[in-house]
Amino acid sequence: MRFIKLACSHALALLFSCSCLATCATAQEVVRPTSTSAVIPVAALTSTSTSTPPSTSGSGESACFNSTLASVPSRPTVTNATDTTQCGVVELEYGLERQWPGGGSNRDDLSGGLRFGLTPKLDFHWSSGDFVHIMDGGGDRTGYGDNWLGLKYRFVGQTKHRPALGLFYDAKVPSASAALGLGSGKVDHSISFLASKDVRKVHFDFNVIELLAGRPTASGTDHNTGLALSSAIPLIKHWGLVLEGYGYSALNSANPAFASALVGATYQVSPRFVLDGGLDVGVTHDAPKKRAFVGVTYAVANLYRMFRPTP
Repeated sequence: MRFIKLACSHALALLFSCSCLATCATAQEVVRPTSTSAVIPVAALTSTSTSTPPSTSGSGESACFNSTLASVPSRPTVTNATDTTQCGVVELEYGLERQWPGGGSNRDDLSGGLRFGLTPKLDFHWSSGDFVHIMDGGGDRTGYGDNWLGLKYRFVGQTKHRPALGLFYDAKVPSASAALGLGSGKVDHSISFLASKDVRKVHFDFNVIELLAGRPTASGTDHNTGLALSSAIPLIKHWGLVLEGYGYSALNSANPAFASALVGATYQVSPRFVLDGGLDVGVTHDAPKKRAFVGVTYAVANLYRMFRPTP
């Protein structure tokens, strides 16, 4: 109950902040480590693009001062798209999830953060586990999660015969309590090789993910490799379907290899406001049994346009 109250109060505060920021922007414009699952970065659990950003076919400068805001969600999948946040735009995204790793344990997360489009091809990512609640054989505990900072760069856009290609680097700033078992207390590094392609009306994203995780009780790092493939399929009106399969090789003896599958839905309230929800189910013995989630992505404002010098 304590976690639910904290999560609800934080979510309400976030929504209130979004509303205030959106009002200001309009005025300016005037026109988890467990014993049975591999370690996955929080950032990796919030990631695929299910909408298309405004066209940036003009010059890089004009694209960065675009008056049209559109959300480019990086959730709800593990797979990252090559699409970056619209240049100059600050985007907020948050999600609430419950995971059942197995053995009678469960984990609740309220996580999210922001992204900022630095250029038409480069964006900055910050994500965090704002509230984490774990109940397992070690007891019932609640606390703050880890923070992740990253940069994503799209090298080339897609053509008729070639996918878009990109790279995403992410580093963990350990802020979760290792004593409570909410985190490892060590720095982790993740680098993902990204490919995206539209085939008719279906959007596909494919990632190869390399993770270097700091060892909690010894020097050095453990390493594993993840593969993820997702598809985003437009349905009726504002609805979309998201399908994904992903898996990781063994990280260490406590985190064996596993594979999971995800099915979710997105609803575009407006071009800048997208909701999502779905279910993630383990398909191998050592995978987390299931994970249910809901989330929101909101493009707040174009800071470059807001602070652009008046001619």
